Amino acid sequence: MQIAICLLTVMTPLVTYSIPVSASENDLPVKQIIEKTIAVAGGEEKLLKIFRFHERVLITATPTPLVAGETKGNRTSVVEVGGRWWVGANKRNKDKVRVLCWAWSLRILLDEKSKVEVLSDNVVMDRPVLGLRVTGSVQSPIDLFFYKESTRLAAIDYADTRHVFSNWKKTKQGHEYPAHVTGFRFADIKAKKIQSAQWYQTDILTLTPLKEIPVELN
Repeated sequence: MQIAICLLTVMTPLVTYSIPVSASENDLPVKQIIEKTIAVAGGEEKLLKIFRFHERVLITATPTPLVAGETKGNRTSVVEVGGRWWVGANKRNKDKVRVLCWAWSLRILLDEKSKVEVLSDNVVMDRPVLGLRVTGSVQSPIDLFFYKESTRLAAIDYADTRHVFSNWKKTKQGHEYPAHVTGFRFADIKAKKIQSAQWYQTDILTLTPLKEIPVELN
């Protein structure tokens, strides 16, 4: 898929926060909401920064579950979150893919150029979600949705697609990641209505955090 992120920092990033305007949990200051989402993910030190992952990517309208024990994928990538991406030994230049990966790592919320505002109440897969819109650090707005009951990342709306995350797993080092992602085109993007059939899915078979970019890729 197209997602599909270890330098540690001890300083609080400078993020521009907009004042939330909606009700319920959304009336919390944006800074508090961001801090809560990062804490649920294990803290900033557990957000993926550089990693290698092996995945099975399918462009299909038919959900295709993995066979138990299946390990054969069709793509191996190395990702530097918010930066470079290699598929095999070839650098990938699709900016939307890099932005999507940056967003699901949650590091986009901590970038000093990011402006974050709270969205009105919404629903993802029939469950209530809290939404955050990021601008400033990206050319086009990107919306992140978190399940209200768990504050776990539920979906990301970017460009013409909603990417829905599930089957969360954790690396040995404690980094959490969505092992399954399903993409749905919008039927009505303004109304946030998606088409009933998916257009892609990806399953991450293995994911390994890296301390630095492999020498052969630099």
